[in-house]
Amino acid sequence: MRSALSQSDSEGGMVSERESTDGEVAAQGADGSTAVATQDRMEPPKFLPSPGFATWLDEVGGSLVLSTYQSARLIFLYAAEGRLHVLDRVVGTAMGLAVDQHKVWLGNKEQIWKFANTGPAIVNGQAVDALYMPRKGYFIGPCDTHDLIADAEFKGERYELVFANTNFSCIAALDDQFNFRPLWKPDFISSVAAEDRCHLNGIGARDGRVVYATLCGRYDTTFGWRDAKNGGGFAVDVETGEILAQGLSMPHSPRWYRDRLWLLNSGGGQFGYVDGDRGGFVAVAECPGFARGLSFVGDYAIIGLSQLRANSFASGIALNAKLQAGNIQQRCGLQIVDLRTGRNAHWLTISGPVTELYDVAFNASVRRPYCPGFREPELHRQRVQLPDNSFPHPYRGMQRLVTQAPGTSEKSQV
Repeated sequence: MRSALSQSDSEGGMVSERESTDGEVAAQGADGSTAVATQDRMEPPKFLPSPGFATWLDEVGGSLVLSTYQSARLIFLYAAEGRLHVLDRVVGTAMGLAVDQHKVWLGNKEQIWKFANTGPAIVNGQAVDALYMPRKGYFIGPCDTHDLIADAEFKGERYELVFANTNFSCIAALDDQFNFRPLWKPDFISSVAAEDRCHLNGIGARDGRVVYATLCGRYDTTFGWRDAKNGGGFAVDVETGEILAQGLSMPHSPRWYRDRLWLLNSGGGQFGYVDGDRGGFVAVAECPGFARGLSFVGDYAIIGLSQLRANSFASGIALNAKLQAGNIQQRCGLQIVDLRTGRNAHWLTISGPVTELYDVAFNASVRRPYCPGFREPELHRQRVQLPDNSFPHPYRGMQRLVTQAPGTSEKSQV
């Protein structure tokens, strides 16, 4: 039986909602991920924002969406009444995101899901301006999906969704018949095989076209990239094949913004941009964690931070030695960098079961989102959205919805 849990934290100015289900507890995966049933039984994560974080998020006029990978969560952050609000949903190994006012695409290791914005509503007495409901799912097999780009063009063709197919060392598109449709692979990859040869993890668009990719190593052997964690990574223009920056350490999240290609030199703990005239990658800010996930709003970069895994993943990574030498505590959360100064403007620390983020997206103009994840059956039964046409129907306007059947009570946790 499902229970909705709510939690408030007066010190941090934060209000949190979380859903939980009963289920069998499963062991942690070899990659550090934890099964959904196990996550459901854990204590919810805690969020500690900097003093001005909620005010800043309110002022920039939108909300944030995070994916947490190892802890299987999709998290929505928004500001209201001067406080940070958190909506936490356990959905599986959440990785790449593609988010806008109309939809949320979410990838994980073997699946890709689309949540559609069904419009404003009143949920449990609270007004929300976007209600994202699950609409479509693809079972794509052992792709280890990383970055996603929605409504993307590649070589003149338009695709609903393009993704970094990391395990098969290629960029791929969704397909209704096949596991996926390969669109591009590096010239040194001899075969599209499930061997994660170069760890192609990041893809980026420019003017709606898929143009950029980040790779961790130039190898054509199974897991070959693991021997090149420091200095073997590079960014490439997939249209021309040009290497834009090299000598990187496990780069992630290539993003085109304000006429520059930005990315995260994750293994080196750096955020910066590519400048061919100055020799490739130019660092702008240091990151106190393994940086993955990058979004922009106005003069600010929003960077996701993860703690290094306590296994062989962290061995040989320059960031590990840098943090230890500086006696810097690893942080999971968000780092907000002012692009005008390169300094941290705000931050958010996440503790508890969440130790890794994968992606972060800023959702412009959506100030108060809501999403049931894959649960809350009462909401699924009540919520009806139909197209506007000549057929009369009573579902127009603000629908009043509840997430629990009449007569059931909510549990609260402090």
